[in-house]
Amino acid sequence: MKTNAMRQLDRAHIPYEVLEYDIPKEEFNGVNVASLIGIDVSSCYKTLALRNRQDIYICVVPVDREIDLKKCARAIGVKDLEMVHVKELARLTGYERGSVSPVGIKKNKGIFFDEEVLKHEIIEISGGYYGIGLKLKRDEILKYLDAKVRDICV
Repeated sequence: MKTNAMRQLDRAHIPYEVLEYDIPKEEFNGVNVASLIGIDVSSCYKTLALRNRQDIYICVVPVDREIDLKKCARAIGVKDLEMVHVKELARLTGYERGSVSPVGIKKNKGIFFDEEVLKHEIIEISGGYYGIGLKLKRDEILKYLDAKVRDICV
């Protein structure tokens, strides 16, 4: 199966490895996924959609860490942020919970990775479909996404 995220990376000539996993949705979390696919949890990333009024920001953080909304807002340069409600994810990002990838987000005002990403040359992100992760080079994905690296976690 080719996801939209994979097709976009293919068009940009960015190599990636597909990592598939099977986990019941009630047991789904990034730490469990990292264990299933055999990836160091600190190099496995989750994608979060945040909102400041009508603007959507995408933040990519280690699966074993929590985002600090106040710190993140300051780093982005807005007054405040709130998480996009799961019921609005598909409409605002094009992805369902558990499959949000920073690649191919419909509309956003910026993509921000937590500074922890600088410790890993190879990272894992969602492949844009539940049960699919993508392993790729950090520098290539940051450049492709024109992503900023900031201190945004607790």
